[in-house]
Amino acid sequence: MVELTANDIADLMNQHRQELLRFLLLKVDCKDTAQDLFQETFIRYAGYNRKSEIENPRAFIFRIATNLATDYLRSRSRQHLQDNDEDRLEQIEAPASSLEHSAISQQRLDLLIDALAELPPKCREVFILLKLKHYSYAQVEQRLGISQTMILKYLNRALSHCRQRLDR
Repeated sequence: MVELTANDIADLMNQHRQELLRFLLLKVDCKDTAQDLFQETFIRYAGYNRKSEIENPRAFIFRIATNLATDYLRSRSRQHLQDNDEDRLEQIEAPASSLEHSAISQQRLDLLIDALAELPPKCREVFILLKLKHYSYAQVEQRLGISQTMILKYLNRALSHCRQRLDR
């Protein structure tokens, strides 16, 4: 294997630009995001210390691009879930304008409190920190010492349980 120079990397980038951009556009469905991921792909490739060990640079950059697109889509999905959940929670917590609505809201709030009490402690704590105390995922991760993947699992479990209880 031969060590690649900056010119070799630029040539590789230009050689696969259109193909890689089309590939990324199909994955993320946004031209600007595809362009950003394309640039990030080559930044990561240029920073890879063992380029001399890569047998197929084209396949390697497509793997980097695929991983970046997957990470982007996961992040966007998490954000979408979080936004939807916050909207639902705001609907539950919205102040009522009439006595009847106030009573219904109080009942729903009582159901939510009961539902939260039924959750395992970590699950409940993640929900409270994220949704009621408005901690970021990073703050929850640091405070509880659990990964963001586990935080998301606990949050989804809590939201699902609360939705089921409120829908009854």
